[in-house]
Amino acid sequence: MATVFGYWAIKGLGQPCRLLLELAGEEYQDNRFDQLRAEDVWIQEKAKNPHGLPFPNLPYYVDGDQKLTQSSAIVRHLGRKHNMAANNDAEASQLDMLEGVVIDVRTWFFDLCYQTEEGFKAGLPEAVQRSTTYCQQLNAYLGSKPWFLGDRITYVDVMAYDMLTNWRELEPKVLDGSDNLKQLVDRFEALPNIKKYMESDRFIKTINAHMAVFGAAK
Repeated sequence: MATVFGYWAIKGLGQPCRLLLELAGEEYQDNRFDQLRAEDVWIQEKAKNPHGLPFPNLPYYVDGDQKLTQSSAIVRHLGRKHNMAANNDAEASQLDMLEGVVIDVRTWFFDLCYQTEEGFKAGLPEAVQRSTTYCQQLNAYLGSKPWFLGDRITYVDVMAYDMLTNWRELEPKVLDGSDNLKQLVDRFEALPNIKKYMESDRFIKTINAHMAVFGAAK
């Protein structure tokens, strides 16, 4: 029986979950909600809560009795489910740290995108500078390894890929001096399941919701 994933019809915070599902080859139903019709569709579903979610929200993931919300909880669950998580406490600590760094840089991106036009222009230089510094640190940590923990891909690599490509679309120079990260992006996109997904009509290109000053559908 297919699992169910629900989120807005954008990348947003849900795309790492979709990428993990695609990478793992998991059969799932992708419920996409149009924010412009939220009152008609999502608000009604949230009120009825047909999946029995303990904390109804988006994104959500339903796998039998496992009913999750919160994007971080879902990506960690999928990592454990598909052997893309830590194998021991030492690895878990490293992934916790790396996840925190990736979330910091991702947050600067989204916070900037949902500013006013004036706030976006004013905040862009500092956000780019901070993100470039953090990416260079991630680049040094990655080194010559194919993935952050070595030869085995984890959910943090997927989160990093999503964050890096969002920033690359806004300001490519964030990746200046981070050739290892650029290679990680290329390596990820060359994975057969990901390549197939990105070439399909199921792949979402819109990053942000309609009210964002960058990355919204045109």
